[in-house]
Amino acid sequence: MTRVNGKVAMVTGGATGIGVGVVRMLVDEGARVVIADIAEEAGQQLAEELGESGLFLRLDVTDEGQWQQGIRDLEEHWGPLDILVQSAGISRPASIEDASLAEWRDHMAVHGEGAFLGCKYAVQSMKKAGGGAIVNISSVESIRPGPLFTCYGAAKAAQDAITKTVALHCGERGYNIRCNSVHPAATYTPLLEQYLNSAEDPAGLEKTYASMQPLNRIATVEEIAHAVLFLASDESSFMTGHQMYVDGGALTKPYPSGEGA
Repeated sequence: MTRVNGKVAMVTGGATGIGVGVVRMLVDEGARVVIADIAEEAGQQLAEELGESGLFLRLDVTDEGQWQQGIRDLEEHWGPLDILVQSAGISRPASIEDASLAEWRDHMAVHGEGAFLGCKYAVQSMKKAGGGAIVNISSVESIRPGPLFTCYGAAKAAQDAITKTVALHCGERGYNIRCNSVHPAATYTPLLEQYLNSAEDPAGLEKTYASMQPLNRIATVEEIAHAVLFLASDESSFMTGHQMYVDGGALTKPYPSGEGA
């Protein structure tokens, strides 16, 4: 398959969760992909598996210097960036009464500052390539408030604002750089499995997650990755500043009273 054939891509959080699925799909469709993550062992293993199409770079998305160095390393290895997928993230559920200021700042650093830095330095590189596509992995929680996602929802909403302002800026400047976001609902990732495994009734909690979507199930990583691939490819060439909901219809329903995820 060749939907992104010859493109140079970077996926933050590419060593785990949704990021892994995105990395594999981009490679399958012809891209060369930088796996940017703080999970060194998992990232190196994935890069080795992908061979010449994969390269691991350690990247803390909250560190501006690491972004600058990472983009330089990428350009020296493969040339300017064509695709950036920002999948790095954290989620620590807590209500407004229970969340700490430290947790708030951690979420804002990863999702807010991380997205800001990624877009800033991706745009600089993509201008050299004559254009590109940025896809930010947001969440339904940025749109539909959840009582236990005080920090996460707000940080994802900050990321959404960055997505739209970057789309507007690049469009008005004629850079041929598009910036869109994907908004998953509950998805089978190690993070979700961690929640399920730590619950008193894992099966019951899994059923609760599934019931939040009219499709009555939890998404797979591959289903999210397909949406990302579309926005990263030229198939979406007239889409920018768009919020794509891959949520099983979750946003058509009110948040269940008393549910935290």
